[in-house]
Amino acid sequence: MSEDNHLPGNNDGGSLFRLTRRSFLSKTSLFLASLGALSLESALNYASSANSGDFSFAFIEGVHLSSGIPDNVKLLAESQLFLQNALKTVSEQSVDFVLFGGDQVESPGRDDTFWQLFIDVVQVLNCPWYFVFGEQDITGAAPVDRMRTYGPDLKGRGMEPKDGGPECYWSLDPVPGVHLVGLDSARANSNAGFIKQAQLDWLKKDLRENKGKLTIAVSHHPLLPPPPYDSGPPWEEFIVEQGAQVREVLGASRDVRLVLSGHVGINKIQKERDIWYVSCPSLTVYPCQFKIFRVKSDGILVETYQITYEALVKKAKRELSSSRVAFQYSSRKPLSFLKVVEGEELDRNVFLPFAPGALPLKAPKKKKAPKQKASKTSTEKKKPSSASPQKTNNKPQTAPVDSAGNGIEKLNVPAETGKETGNN
Repeated sequence: MSEDNHLPGNNDGGSLFRLTRRSFLSKTSLFLASLGALSLESALNYASSANSGDFSFAFIEGVHLSSGIPDNVKLLAESQLFLQNALKTVSEQSVDFVLFGGDQVESPGRDDTFWQLFIDVVQVLNCPWYFVFGEQDITGAAPVDRMRTYGPDLKGRGMEPKDGGPECYWSLDPVPGVHLVGLDSARANSNAGFIKQAQLDWLKKDLRENKGKLTIAVSHHPLLPPPPYDSGPPWEEFIVEQGAQVREVLGASRDVRLVLSGHVGINKIQKERDIWYVSCPSLTVYPCQFKIFRVKSDGILVETYQITYEALVKKAKRELSSSRVAFQYSSRKPLSFLKVVEGEELDRNVFLPFAPGALPLKAPKKKKAPKQKASKTSTEKKKPSSASPQKTNNKPQTAPVDSAGNGIEKLNVPAETGKETGNN
């Protein structure tokens, strides 16, 4: 049979199913090359995540720091206490930096007193910290000028606003090989977020100029809304109208691996185009939590921590269960909204692999070292006398929480970590 013979059943001289040895080899090589290109792209996506060393950071959202304002669904009277409690835990974890996700203050306050109080409280941190804006940060009795109120603190931390404002979006490298993008989705006196075309254009340019760096983006409003905020009215008033356009820009980059948000106060992790979108809870609204991210070459370990004041967490739970948003979710069973904000275990303590198509994995537990049997002599030496009992001063440590609010063991913490404040 010659190379120009037709396939059986195609003796009409047509070319629709003509296949020669030469064309077969050509088409096969093209097919294999396309598979190789896809594999190469996936490999590049994965490899870009390994360019940086291991690092960790905390993400705290919805502090709503204020003074002299009574509690509502937000425990505003306890906001400073909650922030100090969270920062104590963060300092004990020795993270590389802290990222505040918006609504740092309930408003800047008269003469910016609330913002100055925030600055004073976070001075206890022994690492760099950064922030993006929420609507409360720029809402006040009088219009809030972002640069007048926050400009010195933005520039002083390397968050030089781009394009001259009035929005304040920025990017920087918090550790070598890592790029952090802070988006500005906030609008004064509005629950809805908004991102202008100029910010989208800047984002495209910034990602192009920082190729090869593991990239993390953060906005106060969720770009990929968690349920029920993805279901239209009345929930749509809390999301970013341009969320899909922003995700398109982020998804076109091989380097973006993690996108963080707050605003809606829900524990939820979703994935789109190999990017992990993590919705984080509020500090002063139940479940009164924050997160620590431990980034390694193969993925991200997410740990969720809760405020250690059990009675106040229970108070926040009661406030949320009787709130308008809980009844908006279910007028017959408003308590069911508590489960939504708490999320599942894989929304709180989880490992997020960088491998293409990978699913979230249950966070590993720290293995306890086997107990060593003490010799009789050493036991007698350590045994306290009944005449002079020794007092213990073991303070419980804040630990990642499970669905019941109980502490679970985690990596890089002592095995004797105590139980966490509960969701009960």
